Amino acid sequence: MKKDFVEGAKAATPIILGYIPVGIAYGMLAKATGLTFFKALSFSLFVYTGAGQMAAVTMLAQNAAYVTIVFTVFILNLRHIIMSTCIMEKMEKTSLPIRLLLSFGITDEVFAMSMTDKKINKLTPAFLAGLSLFCYLFWNVGSALGILFSSVLPSVVSKSLGVSLYAMFIGLLVPNMKKSIRLLCVVIMTMVVNWGLNQFLSSSLSILISTLGCALIGMCFISKEDLQ
Repeated sequence: MKKDFVEGAKAATPIILGYIPVGIAYGMLAKATGLTFFKALSFSLFVYTGAGQMAAVTMLAQNAAYVTIVFTVFILNLRHIIMSTCIMEKMEKTSLPIRLLLSFGITDEVFAMSMTDKKINKLTPAFLAGLSLFCYLFWNVGSALGILFSSVLPSVVSKSLGVSLYAMFIGLLVPNMKKSIRLLCVVIMTMVVNWGLNQFLSSSLSILISTLGCALIGMCFISKEDLQ
């Protein structure tokens, strides 16, 4: 169990390299909206969703109603139901309390690493705990740094930091797309659908609909072998 936890922590390294700069970008944005250190960091500690946190602090700056903010973040995170279900099916069986606790740490990047990394021979609760815990810790480290040093770093730096997460996620996904034509088709379909919806809807809503819709379609013809 200890060995699996350590291996999970090591596997978190590429995700951490993306989380720290994006966490800094979030912290700077949160500070710019007028949130105190405790309130801004609480989003990372208890909400823990990059896109949801960015949307929430932006809506707070626009004086949106709390009900609207909560509903928006809830909709943005519906995809986690699908991701958690897939990971729990692949992972070794464990008790419900442990599965619920581990589900909190599942993000897009943790999901991609858990489902596609060829080095993971067997997904165990201990491995997922190590992977999720260290990603969570360093996301909060990045958030704290961004809040504390928001007045030092220029805005152009904060805007450029967000690119690293996309680059890291693409790096996790591309090797598997090269080996599975069906996975590649789902990715391309998601891109096309998102681009089309973005012509008529907001970017956040376009991403939500394209992600959930194409993920559901992909579940119909992508096998576990495509993700292993």
